[in-house]
Amino acid sequence: MNMIKAQVLTIGTEITSGEIVNSNASWVSLRLEEMGARVFSHLSVRDRREEILGALRLLQDCDLLVVTGGLGPTSDDLTRECVAAHFGRELEFDEAVWAALVNAHRERGLTPREAHRHQCHFPAGSERLDNPVGTALGFYLQPSAGLRVFVLPGPPGELQGMWRVGVEPRLGRILPSAEGRWKHWTCLGAPESEVAEFVEAELSGLNVEIGYRAHMPYVRVKVYVDPVRESEVVARVERALGPLVVARDKEDLAQELLRNWPSPELRIADQVTELNLTTRLFEARRELARAGEFAPEVRSAISPEAEVSAEAGILLRAVGEGMRISLRLPEGALDREQILPYGLKLSFERGRRSAAEWALWHCVKILRARSSQSATSA
Repeated sequence: MNMIKAQVLTIGTEITSGEIVNSNASWVSLRLEEMGARVFSHLSVRDRREEILGALRLLQDCDLLVVTGGLGPTSDDLTRECVAAHFGRELEFDEAVWAALVNAHRERGLTPREAHRHQCHFPAGSERLDNPVGTALGFYLQPSAGLRVFVLPGPPGELQGMWRVGVEPRLGRILPSAEGRWKHWTCLGAPESEVAEFVEAELSGLNVEIGYRAHMPYVRVKVYVDPVRESEVVARVERALGPLVVARDKEDLAQELLRNWPSPELRIADQVTELNLTTRLFEARRELARAGEFAPEVRSAISPEAEVSAEAGILLRAVGEGMRISLRLPEGALDREQILPYGLKLSFERGRRSAAEWALWHCVKILRARSSQSATSA
């Protein structure tokens, strides 16, 4: 398998001090893996010249290096100087970038400072990466035949915008020879050890990379497959996991529920999860909206059964140590009682979060069956 080895360097004292969570490393790594690269390591260092240079020396053994942070106008923004020095490039001032930066500031009624000129220096031979969100441009360079380097700003919104317009198109040209990808399964109803036992017994002897992650109440399984054996590996995992699988790859139960909801409004009367279910659906609706997909309005009913019974909705009620999930659809109500596994209690937040996910799964199963019946009738 032709593997593209990638590494990620995130620069910023605010990261190493714990002041902020390093979301950039996670976001970048997911995108790289989706496009066929394999991410071998993350490294975070402070805004110190000697530490940045040391990190660049350490991370040279790769095909693709993504560096984030340190491209601003202040004295602790040292990334461009360090990258240039490490790869033996002169820093060059770009008059066109300065002119664009001056115009951008004036359009906002601001006056650019001399410090902003710092953002207009780039290593010789590098390509500019446009920033559709902010003023700090990134850059791309290929210091040797076997290494490509992307340098991006630290603010997540700017990084992600630059990725879409500048990085992804270039990676599409760099990575077409990369083979293999991760396949994912989300399981519900068995502990991690049991899920792993099922999968590894079925894949024994195939020499594939397998990963597991317990995320209550789910267990997520991932297997790295190459195109030659993909169908065989997928069939074996499906056979091993059977009815435990509730979602595959990027599927999300909350988004699936909203996509298939038969009414323009979804009312929720929740006496069990203390808004965990409603919050999950709000977040899913926001993600669908970002992707340009329609989703029903989600409303939390204050008066439990009366409001939901008259409309299509979901009603959750506590029953002993479990709950009754009532799905109200135009054709009638469908109920199910669910006891939480592993001794989880609804009196604890972990139990309430788990209950919200079980409620989603119950509702999605019914909607899947409903959709299947409609397709058969048609």
